[in-house]
Amino acid sequence: MSKQWKDRPPLRTARFGHDVATAHGHIYVIGGADANVALHSVEARRVDGDGEWHEVAPMPTARGQHGVGVVDGMIYAVGGILQTERSTDAVERYDPDTDQWSANTPLPTPRAVAAAAGLNGLLYVAGGTIDDTDTDEHATDSVLVFDPHEERWSPVASMLNPRARHRLVAAGGHLYAIGGLRSFFQEAFRTVERYSPKSDTWEAVPSMHQPRALPGATVLGGDRIVVVGGGPGPFQDRLGRQRTTEVYDLHTEKWHLLSTLLPHGTSSLASAPESENTVLAISGSTVVNRVPTLDPDVLALKIPPADH
Repeated sequence: MSKQWKDRPPLRTARFGHDVATAHGHIYVIGGADANVALHSVEARRVDGDGEWHEVAPMPTARGQHGVGVVDGMIYAVGGILQTERSTDAVERYDPDTDQWSANTPLPTPRAVAAAAGLNGLLYVAGGTIDDTDTDEHATDSVLVFDPHEERWSPVASMLNPRARHRLVAAGGHLYAIGGLRSFFQEAFRTVERYSPKSDTWEAVPSMHQPRALPGATVLGGDRIVVVGGGPGPFQDRLGRQRTTEVYDLHTEKWHLLSTLLPHGTSSLASAPESENTVLAISGSTVVNRVPTLDPDVLALKIPPADH
């Protein structure tokens, strides 16, 4: 079903805890951390073209482990962890046409290691941690939605499971919450759940083959969710990183574990579509000689269309 990962031009700055957005024909890699330093910087490249990255306007708030979503062509960066290691309620919006960031309505409370996605003109933020004094980092199951026209946050139905360090993607008119952790001391989830905005309900869908916290996740061709790498959970194995990739077919509702492996196990990476059939794995945390190491590499994997 797949060949092998191919090199693309690397990021200018290796990072982890970053997130990614695709808008106006460009891929944007937003924030994160370089070792222990929270980043303002944002790098962009054309979806097509030579794949070279360039810097655009930096975020006003340096942060990592934040959520990013796109609504009506605008990119929102939500919550995250500041250089002070405190979580933030900051929400900032980037306009790709003007290359400018602006402050937006903040979250009701600070939230870190959450996940965000845009759907039907609204921005959703799911899960994460909301108590900086909780050393076990228990996740919340709460979900918030932001209406850019009314400029306010509102609660919607909670997820079936509390999740942090998970991913949220929009596909087929639904949201999918993928993997993550219930707390620092528990193994990552294999489970996946789906949100219907029409009924305001979550339901379980088939689980992944492997547990994954902070994987890359994106949608190809509108009908396939691709999940790359991730880790089993920091307490179980501080150096554990997945090399595998899984593809979820919205039509058959089945996961397929690919035989092609990343060159190195990688977690806290980001993924984006390079084409309808090609996924990118962007930077993240690898392990070299048993030492966690940041990798600026960007890799591409072509995944043939599903046969229905």
